Amino acid sequence: MSANTEMPGVKAALHRLQELAERMKSDEFGFRDNDIAMIDGVAGAVKELDAERVKLHMMLETETINSSILRHQLQFFPDQIKKEIMAAVESARQSNAEELKSLQNKLQLLNETIEELEELHKKLSKENAILAPERDMVRAQHEEVISQLNQRLADKAGKQIMLNETRDKLRETNQKIVDLETGIVILKEDMIQERSDARQEKKRLKQAVHDTTKKTKKQKEANISQKKQVDVLQEQLTGKKLELSDIMKVIRRFDTNRSRSEAQEKLLQDQLDKEVVHNEQMKDEGIKLSLQLTDLETKTGKKEAYLETKVDELERDINKTNTEYDGLKKEHDEKKFIVEEVLEVAEKEGSKVQEIDNILQGKKDDLTKKATDTARMKLENDEMEKKMKNLEENHQITVQLLTKQIQAFRENLTRERKERFELQEKRDSLSRELEDFRQEFAKYMSTMSERINKAKQDHVDLTNEGEQLTRDITKDDVTITTLEKDLKKAEANFSKVKKKLQDEIANIENKIADAEGSLEAKMKELEEKTPIFEELEKMFEEKQEEYNSKKKGIVELKNKKIVLVTSSNRAQREIQKLIAPGAENAPEEVALKHLLRQQRSAALGRMKEQGRELEELEENIFHAGRKLKAVTEENVRFTGAIEKMQKESVSIEGQISRHSSLEESLKHLVISQRGHLEVGWEKDKALQDEFAKRDQVFLDDITDLCCRADRREQVVSDITDKLQQEIVMLTSLLETVAERRPLNTSQGSRPTTVPRPPTVLREYLESRTNLTTQAGRKTELQSQPNLLTQTVPEEL
Repeated sequence: MSANTEMPGVKAALHRLQELAERMKSDEFGFRDNDIAMIDGVAGAVKELDAERVKLHMMLETETINSSILRHQLQFFPDQIKKEIMAAVESARQSNAEELKSLQNKLQLLNETIEELEELHKKLSKENAILAPERDMVRAQHEEVISQLNQRLADKAGKQIMLNETRDKLRETNQKIVDLETGIVILKEDMIQERSDARQEKKRLKQAVHDTTKKTKKQKEANISQKKQVDVLQEQLTGKKLELSDIMKVIRRFDTNRSRSEAQEKLLQDQLDKEVVHNEQMKDEGIKLSLQLTDLETKTGKKEAYLETKVDELERDINKTNTEYDGLKKEHDEKKFIVEEVLEVAEKEGSKVQEIDNILQGKKDDLTKKATDTARMKLENDEMEKKMKNLEENHQITVQLLTKQIQAFRENLTRERKERFELQEKRDSLSRELEDFRQEFAKYMSTMSERINKAKQDHVDLTNEGEQLTRDITKDDVTITTLEKDLKKAEANFSKVKKKLQDEIANIENKIADAEGSLEAKMKELEEKTPIFEELEKMFEEKQEEYNSKKKGIVELKNKKIVLVTSSNRAQREIQKLIAPGAENAPEEVALKHLLRQQRSAALGRMKEQGRELEELEENIFHAGRKLKAVTEENVRFTGAIEKMQKESVSIEGQISRHSSLEESLKHLVISQRGHLEVGWEKDKALQDEFAKRDQVFLDDITDLCCRADRREQVVSDITDKLQQEIVMLTSLLETVAERRPLNTSQGSRPTTVPRPPTVLREYLESRTNLTTQAGRKTELQSQPNLLTQTVPEEL
């Protein structure tokens, strides 16, 4: 029987079913698709049945092979199997007993090691109790060192803060120095501008004086020719009185302005006092600026000489203008005297007044114009005087500051000279003392040399002893350090050994628990397999009896074969004996041959059957041996795999314990790192909050600065508007004074479209407003807000 046997009837049936399905598909019979599908289902069921038949055939073949193997084993290997089973049982029992003994020995060893470790633990706990105060002392010392380090760090941080503050102060002082230099440059520019303005004003005043001299000459001639015009002069006097009243009003207004300027001057004086105090504070920094100050002193000396010359020139011009003004006053007094004389003549010459009235009106306008010109000149002179006073005050302030600085430097120089003299005197005294000391020292050395020579030997002996002592101390220190290291190593080893032993104890306990569980499982398996083993023994005994019976039958068959062989040989011999005589016994010979053939055919049949049975037995034995070899190999593989699995399980258990310890350490690390992270997050949040607060404060300061700048700008704009209004008022006043002049006069015929030259006041105010706006823009972000709000209107 083979596994690939196929039934031809199944194939024929399937072929016929396919033909039937093809016939049913034709329209002659009138079958439906469901019927055709049923035939397909029947064919599939037949195929499944055929596959199940093949499977059953295979199973039958395997069962027959197994039965033949068992038969062979029952025939040939009963004793060996018994021995193997008994050896396996005994080896299993011995292995279990050895394992139990080894486990018991291990338990005893573990108990002993646990007792030893407990004793060690007690000893070490005592030692720890002894060393605990030293540990506390070391910890206290460590904490003190940490506190000292923290204190040093805090001091360092404070010093760093102080250094930053001093750096900021240095920056502020440098900025102030730069501001002072810029102020000096601006003052230079203002001086140059004022000098140019003074020159132009001087030229204009000279021209005006020249014009006034010409006009006065003409006026003298006109006055000599017009002595008889008393009424006109009287009206002129009244007009002059009115103009004088207006001029007095203007003077009063300028007095008020002067009082305001004096108040501003006081404020500036207070500010100057504050700056003087600040300058006294900055005297320490003046040492560095001494060289620059010497240069500045030379430059300021030159400037002072130059300005003094200019001031002298301006004073001369003012004196000239004052002399001219005195001359005009004298002329006015002469005119008054002439008027009085004219009043006496007026009684006599009243008839001529009406004729000269028109001429007098023109002269009156000329006089009003001259009066306005004189008023304007006076105002300009007052303004020039104010400018000169301001310049003088500024120069005086600068000179005072420079003189103070020069005095400070002189004091420093005198102090340094005194110190130098004192040091020189000390040096001389020290040189004398040194010479005396040298002489005494020479005497002393001559007396001490002998002592030194004696002391050298003692010193050598003492140094040797000291070196020996230092060596001993170093050795002791080395021993102390080594003992401390050994102690630390011993503590570390103790902790490691303790951990290892605890891990080993835990592993051994786990192994004991696993061994107990495996023992219980094996005992259960033995209890479960003992009835099966008894049944197998019964079956083995039955099979062995059958095998013995068959063996006996084979032995009988072999004996029969031997008997038959001997009988056949005898028969052949007898046949040969019978054949030898010839033809006498011919019919008997034929009968014997026939019998021989029959016996041979029967023996050959028997021999063939026996050979077949032997071949089958040998094949069964061969297959059984192959299967036995495969089974033994598989058993060896299984045992190796089981050992490997046991080793792997042990290594996995060790890895599990390591991983568990690592997991715990990592958990502790995670917890500690989480704490550090939380602290860092809190610090980061605190820093973010602090920086946000600082940014908010900075923004508030910037907004405050912007508001203050807007306020200052508003104040400056208000002041400029007021000044422009005053300028407009002054221009309107001057225009009204000019418009009052009659048109039919000799000088009234000039075209009114000709623009008047700009006044000094307007030029001065425009220049000061431009300078103050520029200075305000420069110093708004550099100076303090309160000082700026004070200085802007004061400068204006």
